[in-house]
Amino acid sequence: MSARCASLLAGLLLALLAACGVPTGGAADAIPASDVPYGLASPAPTPTTTAAPEPVLDPSRVYLVGPDDVLLPQPRDVTGSSPEERLGALLGELAAGPTTAERDLQLSTALPPEVELSVTAFSGGTATVDISGSSEAPTGLAGRRAVAQIVLSATSVPGIGAVVLTMDGQRVEAPLPSGELTPEPLTADDYDLLLTPPPSASTALTPPPASAPPS
Repeated sequence: MSARCASLLAGLLLALLAACGVPTGGAADAIPASDVPYGLASPAPTPTTTAAPEPVLDPSRVYLVGPDDVLLPQPRDVTGSSPEERLGALLGELAAGPTTAERDLQLSTALPPEVELSVTAFSGGTATVDISGSSEAPTGLAGRRAVAQIVLSATSVPGIGAVVLTMDGQRVEAPLPSGELTPEPLTADDYDLLLTPPPSASTALTPPPASAPPS
């Protein structure tokens, strides 16, 4: 093909492209906002992320049996992002029993060995604590102390006001210090009597001194 023919062919192609509307360059035309479909002109919302709550260090207490059978609070530092998590950690400390240093102070526990304490529900400040893992359930006064240890320890966690007890998933009636059984949620006030030593027999039986006769 001669140079003249090639030049004519290129010119013909450019003319055809211009006639078909294929852009060959130049500045873009702005589209009126009224012609943009609703929502496309708005900036995309910035995604937000919810940060997980920070674990809280909670100086709660476990209650152990003192040498005079009085329940004594012992500090435990437990962490968790909710009262339920902190209670679960504290119940693990209570089930583990006194430390070596606490045993040296003659502190003990009325809870049976290998007992497992777990939080199975929490609502409105009332926690359900399940007792499992041990076949040696304490009875009598030891059983009342064991229940008191659980209730007093649990309610030392801020946000826990009452406790419901279950055994292997079944709700049970719990003994009060008097020995009476109750199906109601248990509070720290129910076990105040076990925080002070009972009067000794000699004090209870010794009559008050007689007043001196008038002169």
